[in-house]
Amino acid sequence: MTVHFCSRLLGTIVGGLLLIVSISAQEEPPPPPTPPAAQEGVEVMARGPVHEAYAEPTEVRPQASPLVEKQPPDPIDELPPDQRPEGDNVQWIPGYWAWDQDQNDFLWVSGFWRTPPPGRQWVPGNWQQVEGGWQWVAGFWAPAGQEELQYVPPPPPSLDEGPSVPAPDANSAYVPGAWIYRQSRFLWRPGFWNAYRPGWVWIPAHYVWTPGGYLFVEGYWDHPLEARGLLFAPVRLAARLLGRARWAFTPSYVVQPDFLLGALFVRPAVGHYYFGDYFEPRYTRAGFVPWIDYRVGRSVFDPNFNYYRLGFARYGGWERALRNLYQARFRGDIPRPPRTLVQQNEVIRNITTNRTMNEVVNRSINLTNAQNVSVLAPLSRVNNTRVTNLAALASVREGEAKLPHIANPVLKMQAVSREQRGQEQKTAAQLHALAQQRQKMEGRLLSDGGPPVRVTDKPKQGKIELPRPAQPPRPTPPISPKPDGKPTPPRVAPPPPALPKHEDKPIPRHEAPRPPAPPKQVAPPPKPPTPPKQVKPPTPPPPPKTTPPPPPKKETPPPPPKKEPPPPPKKEPPKKEPPKKEPPKKG
Repeated sequence: MTVHFCSRLLGTIVGGLLLIVSISAQEEPPPPPTPPAAQEGVEVMARGPVHEAYAEPTEVRPQASPLVEKQPPDPIDELPPDQRPEGDNVQWIPGYWAWDQDQNDFLWVSGFWRTPPPGRQWVPGNWQQVEGGWQWVAGFWAPAGQEELQYVPPPPPSLDEGPSVPAPDANSAYVPGAWIYRQSRFLWRPGFWNAYRPGWVWIPAHYVWTPGGYLFVEGYWDHPLEARGLLFAPVRLAARLLGRARWAFTPSYVVQPDFLLGALFVRPAVGHYYFGDYFEPRYTRAGFVPWIDYRVGRSVFDPNFNYYRLGFARYGGWERALRNLYQARFRGDIPRPPRTLVQQNEVIRNITTNRTMNEVVNRSINLTNAQNVSVLAPLSRVNNTRVTNLAALASVREGEAKLPHIANPVLKMQAVSREQRGQEQKTAAQLHALAQQRQKMEGRLLSDGGPPVRVTDKPKQGKIELPRPAQPPRPTPPISPKPDGKPTPPRVAPPPPALPKHEDKPIPRHEAPRPPAPPKQVAPPPKPPTPPKQVKPPTPPPPPKTTPPPPPKKETPPPPPKKEPPPPPKKEPPKKEPPKKEPPKKG
C-alpha cells in the first residue's frame, strides 16, 4: 500500500510539474515577427511630411514657403512596388525632396499609390530658385485636361466671419467664403452649408502660392483618407546613394491608416500635413498644429478632420477621446510614438516580452499599447488589414464597426505586373517632366517683370501639358459589399454643391505680400582665349606654323637669281698680243 501510495504521489507530482511547464509554455508570448530589412543606406522614418498629393491643408490665402539656402538634390530613381491597392484607377505618384529642419537637410517623401479625385489630375510641385536660396512650390489637383494656368494677384484678406444662417441639420459642414478672380477683378463668394456625404470629402476652393503668382483651385470631391491609396513612409538617404549608377529606391513600409488619425499635424507655414511624434513643446513653437485644432480662416474645421467628426457624431465619445489621446501624448501621460522603424521594432519587442501588447494605454482611452506604437507596417503584411478609423475610441460595438463612413474597411492588395510597373514608371517620368516645365515657366514669370502683386495687376498665363492617363478612368469601387452578398454598384461622386452667387464687395485695405526676387545672374569669369586648333589639311602643302619658316632652299625650287650673288664674269683667256717688233738695232 505504501509503495502504491508513493507511486501515485510521485505520478501526481510529475504530472503537476508537466502541467506547470505546459501552462508556462502556452503563456510565453511568441517572439515578434522579424520585419524585412530596409535597403542599405536607407533610414525608414516613422514620422515626417505627408505626401501633398495624399492630403494638403486648405489655405484661403497661403503664404510663400520658407527659404532654404541649400540646393535640393536631383530626384532619385524611384520604382513603384509590386503590390498596390485593389481598384481600376489606382495611380503611382512619385516622391520629392522636402526640407527636414531637425536634421538641417533634405528628406525624401516617398511616392505612393493614389486613387485620384474624380475628374482631377496631379500637377506636381517643384523647388524654385530665388534670391538667397530655394523655395518649395506646392503641387495641386487640377481639372483633368487643363492646358493653361492663370497666375493672379494675391487674394485679398477674407471677409468670412462664419455662417450667417443656422445649419440645416446636424450633419452639415460650413464651407468658408473666398475671393474669386473673374475677368479683371476679385469677386466675393459667400460661405455656405454643405451636406455630409458618406464616403466623400469636399475640398473647398483655395489658392496655391507660386513665385509667378497665385493659382486658384476650385472645390472638388475627394475620397476619405483611408480610401485615397497607400501612403508610404519617408526616408533619409545616405549621400553615397545619390547619383549612384543603377541604384533605385522602392518604398516598402506603409503608414498605418488608423495610426494616421491619432497623430496628424498641420504646419501652415510649410503647407504640409505631418504625421507621427510632434508632441514636444518645441514643435508647437515651430508652428505644428494638431489637425483637430487647425482652422481654415477663423473658425472652420479642417475639411478632412470634419469629415470624420461628422461621421462619428452619433457616437459622442469619439472626438472627445481623440482629443484626450493628443493631450495625453503632449503631457507624456502615455508613450509617444517611435520616430524611426528601428525604434518601433525595439518598442514592440519590449511590450511583447513584457506581455503588455493588448493592455490599454489609459483607462479613458480605448487604445492598446500595440496600437499606440504601431506606426508602420511592411508592405508584404498589409493585405487584409482592417481599418476602423479608431472606432474603438467611441466604444463602438463590433457589429457597428463597418459603417458607411469607413470607405475602405479592409485593405485589399493586388499584384502589379512588370508591364504595369513599366507603364507607371513612364507616367512618373512624365510627371517629373511636368514639374520641370512648370519650374521653368514660373521662373520666367518671376524674372520677366515679376508676378502680379496688386489686385489691379493683370494676370499672367502659362501653358502646361498634363500627362495622359495610362488607362481611361472608371467608376470608383464600392464602399463595402451588401449584407446579402450581392455586389454593390460602383461609387459615383455626388454632384458639386450649389455655389452662392458672387458679390461685388469692396476690397479691404491691406498690404500685398512681397514676392521673392529672382536669383541674381552672376556672370561667369571670362575664359582665356582658346588658341586656334591646328588642323592638318588634306592637301600636301603644310599650313603656316608659328615657328620660323625653314630656309628657302628646303621649301622652294632653286631660288631666283635676284637673291643669288651675281655670277662671276667669265674669264676669257687673255688675248695674246702680237710680239712687239723691236726696231732694228742701228749699227
